[in-house]
Amino acid sequence: MDTIKLLNGMEVPKIFFGTYHVKDHDDMGEVLQYAYDAGYRALDTASFYANEDMIGAALDRMGVKEEMIVTTKVWNDVEGYDATIRSFEESEKKLGKVDILLIHWPAREFISRWKAFETLYEEGRVKAIGVSNFLKHHIETLMEHAKILPMLNQIEMNAYYMDWETINFCQDLGIVMEAWKPLMRAGNMLEDKRLAEIAAKYHKTPAQVALRFLLQNDVVVLPKSVRPGRIRENIDIFDFEIDSGDMAELVAMNTGKRQGDDPDTFILP
Repeated sequence: MDTIKLLNGMEVPKIFFGTYHVKDHDDMGEVLQYAYDAGYRALDTASFYANEDMIGAALDRMGVKEEMIVTTKVWNDVEGYDATIRSFEESEKKLGKVDILLIHWPAREFISRWKAFETLYEEGRVKAIGVSNFLKHHIETLMEHAKILPMLNQIEMNAYYMDWETINFCQDLGIVMEAWKPLMRAGNMLEDKRLAEIAAKYHKTPAQVALRFLLQNDVVVLPKSVRPGRIRENIDIFDFEIDSGDMAELVAMNTGKRQGDDPDTFILP
């Protein structure tokens, strides 16, 4: 498994397993077992996903909690330093541990949340702290008040939508970028003829090429699926390399249009 180093020296896999929309206890156990058997050693959740307790229970049953890097996120309705600490403690209780803690959206007032994150990190209660859905200007605002830079920024990224301004800004600072919606399944990206032609050249699927494109841009990928075949397919991306010409063609697929919510307007709890 290829890894990437965060600002604090912590190494994380270049692929995390997404758990959004997995909300059934039985399904969670099966899905996490599929993911573990396929080779995933890091997962992503959030308080908003309402599945932290299921993940914690499943990891306990599997006996692999210490092998998995667990990321969770603090939701938009958590306002203030003390409330942020309490939110973390609730997530930690459900999950059994939190390795990486992220602010889910730059909604409302996020500086006090970050101050609480810094305390949790300095006290050794989490191994790394970061943000999600923060654009360049959000990071700049945070930097005016922060003692510690975010170690990771999780935003929407895929071949159809690459916010290069934010990506380049963060990577220049050493902030690792992580892609949610890397396969943009609802946006028909995987049916794009250009992607299919490149995939055929490497004897891979369009999904594998889409994920590999992100990896070669030093972006951690966060695919999600409950199907065993797709779970395995999504992680089978470390045995080939896309050449520079094909990378340029994939870069040219960028539409500049996100499919998910706009971080500048998404403020509802």
